[in-house]
Order: sequence, then structure tokens, then C-alpha cells
Amino acid sequence: MKLDQLSKSLLEKIFRANVANSKGVDAIRFRAEHHKHLDLLDALESAGYLERRENKYKLRLLALLYHFDSVDEVQVLLHRCDHLFQVLRQYYIEHPGEKLSLNDLSKISGIPRKDIDIALSYMVEAPIFGGWTTNFHEFEDAYITPSEWILRYQKFGEILEQMQSWREKSSEVNVAETWVAQSPENVEDFRFLLHPIIIEQALPQYDNGHLRDAVLDSIIAVFDLIRQKTGLKEDGDKLIGKVFSLRNPYLILSDLDTESGQNDQKGFIQILNGSFQGIRNPKAHSLTHDLTALKAAQYLVFASLLARRIDEAKVVEIEQA
Repeated sequence: MKLDQLSKSLLEKIFRANVANSKGVDAIRFRAEHHKHLDLLDALESAGYLERRENKYKLRLLALLYHFDSVDEVQVLLHRCDHLFQVLRQYYIEHPGEKLSLNDLSKISGIPRKDIDIALSYMVEAPIFGGWTTNFHEFEDAYITPSEWILRYQKFGEILEQMQSWREKSSEVNVAETWVAQSPENVEDFRFLLHPIIIEQALPQYDNGHLRDAVLDSIIAVFDLIRQKTGLKEDGDKLIGKVFSLRNPYLILSDLDTESGQNDQKGFIQILNGSFQGIRNPKAHSLTHDLTALKAAQYLVFASLLARRIDEAKVVEIEQA
């Protein structure tokens, strides 16, 4: 999808509003105000220029880089992202695998917390983080956890170039050819779809040809992410039922005051239970498998979707007895 002047105008308006307010742009209100262009807004979402998360609109990182690079505010943002990247990279070298609170990141980097919230909302699209607090601005104790992948780059711009390369490869793929692909080199383009935790925990095994281990570790990583966000120790259906309970949830995927939100929560419980029973358990209990490179890649993308939903879920503060 090529951007015409109207599309650029809508996207730039959303970007400037986000810069002015770290809480984001109310997607429902924005769509109501621009009701004459609802189909265009839908198309911009589908094409990956625009993202709606918890009814907040923001531009995607690559859309900023390649279509609004001449906008002064974009240049300021990208410069800030590179500065934060350098700080986070050094932090990982000194404290590998450890969380960093955004308040401490503000002190270390010299960047105000509000500006950090905005910059990180774009930076988390890059595959260099192992975890973070959803909706940075809502939590005073929000954190970010760099992953080992941050060491593979020297500058934030190098990551953007890699992400763009993955996207360009994806756009060139013939669907029929992808379906019958059997070797890793034919499915390299799927990487831009992966969640950072899947990239860190499962992609190395995939790249080394250990397909069973890659699939198994991708599902384990999803459950590790749930435990990380909730502090719980259980596993399997006990963990899932407790975390996504309709009465006393630890994580909320949708508005539980609505029937639709309750269905989303209940459906996700079933998906996670099925993933544990139908993917994790069989792969853990047997060395035999029928995986091809294509099928394993699809499992990793599926696990990435699960991880993303978990990342986007609202964390409920549970009082300890």
C-alpha cells in the first residue's frame, strides 16, 4: 500500500498527538472524528503502518522511519531511541538478563521519564528485549529487560535496517512457494513476525536445525513470560486457570465487564491449554517428530502471537495474604 497525501496526513496527526501525550491517542475518538476515512484507517492498520493496542493508536516504527523521516519530531525521536539503545546495551553487558526500571533508566540516560515512555513504545517493536511492562505510562515501577540480541548491533539504526530487510523479503514471498518450503533458507522472512522472547529463546535452535527444540522452547517461553508477569510458580492448566480466571485474574486480555471480553478471556484459556497439552507435552516427551522448517516456523509465529497477547494484557495487582 502506497501512502497518498491523505494517509500521510492522518498518520502524522496521530504521531504528533502521541508525542504530545505519552498515554497515546484514543482510537475510538480519533475514528469518530475522522469517520469519513474509516476504510482508509482500516487499510493503514492492515498494511502495518498503524497499530491499535487497547484502543490506542500509534504509528509503527518502520512507518516513521521510511515515510516521515523528514519530520523534525521523528528525527528527535529516533535520536532518542539510539541514545537509549546505547544505554540499554551497556546495561546488558554489565547486568545481563536483569530488569531495569524506567525511573532508573531515566536517571542513567538523562532523558525525562515521559520521553522514555514514548520512545520505548516504539523501540519494543525491535527484537532486542526479553520483557517489559505493558503500557509504560500507567505504572510508576515499569521496567524493560534487554535481551542478548541487543549485543548483535552497534547502533539502533542497524536494527531498523534488519527489520526493513525482513519486511521486504516477506513482501516478495510467493504464498504457494512458501507453503511447500522445506528448508530454513526458504523461510527466513518469517523472523520479523516473531516476538522478542521467541527470538531469544527459540530462534537459535531453529537456525541450528533443532526444530523440535525450537518449537518446545517457544511454548516454554510463553509460559515463562506468564510467570514473569505474574510472579506465580505453577505450570500448565493450573497456571492458566489461575492467571486468566474471570473472577480473580492476574492478567486481563479484554474488558471483563462485557460478554465479548469474557469470551476473549475464556477462549484464550482454551488456546493456552491446547498449546500446553498439544504442543509442549508431546514435544517434551518424545524425540520423534514430523516437523519441517516451514511447520516449525509456523509454530514459532503462533507462539509469538500468544506472547504478544500476554504482553498486551493488563496486569492486576493481587494483594498477598
